[in-house]
Amino acid sequence: MDFAAQSTLEVGLLSDTHVPYRMKELPRTVLDALDGVDLILHAGDVDKPAALDLLRELAPVFAVRGNVHVLDLSTGGASLPASLELCLAGRSVIVTHGSIRGLSSLWFKGRDVILRLLDASEKARFNARVAQRLRALHPCADIIVFGHTHRAFTECVGDTLLVNPGAVCPTLREVPTVARMTLNDDNVQVHVMTLDQPGSW
Repeated sequence: MDFAAQSTLEVGLLSDTHVPYRMKELPRTVLDALDGVDLILHAGDVDKPAALDLLRELAPVFAVRGNVHVLDLSTGGASLPASLELCLAGRSVIVTHGSIRGLSSLWFKGRDVILRLLDASEKARFNARVAQRLRALHPCADIIVFGHTHRAFTECVGDTLLVNPGAVCPTLREVPTVARMTLNDDNVQVHVMTLDQPGSW
């Protein structure tokens, strides 16, 4: 299918599945929530790329790598690309995990762990910081899909829509989520769905 030429697309979005290190397999609720989409974007921390096979039974999957998790002995899916640039329904879409690369990432990861342990972590601000940085890195993108923070986020920064579908894996003080994004000639709609309350879809 030529996704660039389609006038309407239903896109499944997910991130931070962490299979098999934090979850043995993808929950059935993920597959139910994304059933019927035209394609799926995974914004990193797959851990083992073979975990994407179940999603491929639903639709074509485009996935990026996440960040290194030393305690999990995980590279975050290092065989996957760091980012993807796609044209979907005439729009420029960037998919990236959103984490900072290199040695500085270890400092930021350590800081985030300490803040979380102290119950001083503010995910809303974390999402906003990541969104601003990604917008500066990709100023021509219409849509940027990212993960990493384990909290869903949807916001326009300038002319760019930034979307984080949240995390599938269980996370302290967060509800597991995925999202569906509808692209058509007129607009873009994003619907975040919680995985523990199927009736709320």
